[in-house]
Amino acid sequence: MVFKFLSKPNAKIEIVSQNKVLPGTLLPVEIRLTAQEDIKAREVRVELVGEETYYIKETHRDSKGHTSTQVVRKTDTIARIAKTVAEQPTFGNGSMQRWEVSLQLPSNAPPTCRTKLINIQWKLKAVLDVPKQPDQSQEMPLYVLCPCPQADTATMPLGEKIFNDVAVNVVVPQVASPGETLVGRLTLKIKDKLNVQGIRAELVQIEDAGARQADEVIVKTDISGAIEFNQGEDRSFDFYLNIPAEAAPTAVSQHSNLRWKVKTVIARRMKTDFNVEQEVFVCNAAPEPKK
Repeated sequence: MVFKFLSKPNAKIEIVSQNKVLPGTLLPVEIRLTAQEDIKAREVRVELVGEETYYIKETHRDSKGHTSTQVVRKTDTIARIAKTVAEQPTFGNGSMQRWEVSLQLPSNAPPTCRTKLINIQWKLKAVLDVPKQPDQSQEMPLYVLCPCPQADTATMPLGEKIFNDVAVNVVVPQVASPGETLVGRLTLKIKDKLNVQGIRAELVQIEDAGARQADEVIVKTDISGAIEFNQGEDRSFDFYLNIPAEAAPTAVSQHSNLRWKVKTVIARRMKTDFNVEQEVFVCNAAPEPKK
């Protein structure tokens, strides 16, 4: 014998909606419910939920006064938007009902992003709430895209640095998309005779998930092998970096963020390398139209 209060109401729930959306979208959602028993519900509602996983440090003290610190994972709700579609509805066994509703995504919603450390996810959830029984629910993943900024607002710090021996300038597109090839140019103004072991460019993914961070070189390319420069010489090199098609977009949330940068390295034998970095905004949706 199964006690009623231990079992969920017997009903099939479906969610019909587009699964890729932009921040700020007014999202139409259809809920379909088929009862497989007689049900008297408190409500039927639909929820738009955003969640973020990140890491914190926790310190514990034992009975002897010894302390230990460990990194633990936490999940917080970024946003929860709920709408009731039916209040105190009654369903007969075999009956089917449907409702249409629209939910507004926050205009500042961070994009869906999943990497080794970063996990920002969104979902739609339909809930059948019956008194004195566990809720029956159905979830649908929602992929929030990262829109590309307009070209005239896509400003990033310039990749330029002056060393004792050389002035280095790096120019790369400030905005790019997964699957694209970044075309960059490295310019050197030699102030003193310079011997280098090699020159390379790297595409670096930067993860900050609270108490855990990581920088990972995703793609790298050799720009030049060993080379000697004379005083007063100016040299330019073109280089290419392929952004992986599965690359996660730039994302900034309350507790975590994912960024991208192009790093050029002028390697010197037995000496500190010359490094210059340029941030790149990676987006996976077309630019928002100008108003």
